[in-house]
Amino acid sequence: MADDKSYDLTFLNKISGGDNNFILEMISTFKTIAPEYIRKADEYYNSGLIDALSKETHRFIPGVSFLGAKSLEEDLLQIEDFTKRNVHLEQLPELLGKVQNKINILLEDFTHDFH
Repeated sequence: MADDKSYDLTFLNKISGGDNNFILEMISTFKTIAPEYIRKADEYYNSGLIDALSKETHRFIPGVSFLGAKSLEEDLLQIEDFTKRNVHLEQLPELLGKVQNKINILLEDFTHDFH
């Protein structure tokens, strides 16, 4: 992974046998679901629906993992852990902000690299 990339498609290349159409479809799917995750995560947090936030985050993590977005994945796993255990909830606003920023960077990188 290049230092300036927010993702690493090595795993996707491996499981797809280098199928560019599959990779582009995974990126397209992420570009569709990522803004929806941000919207739902904010809504659930602001409404105090911590269990719903946990479940939504859990569903979102595999797509991030496949794209090799390790830093984003680590933050999401922390959100999932905190919300599952109902601990450190005061850290969620900062974590959600970091996640939103990293998602925006990832979306920009995909738009730039896969026009």
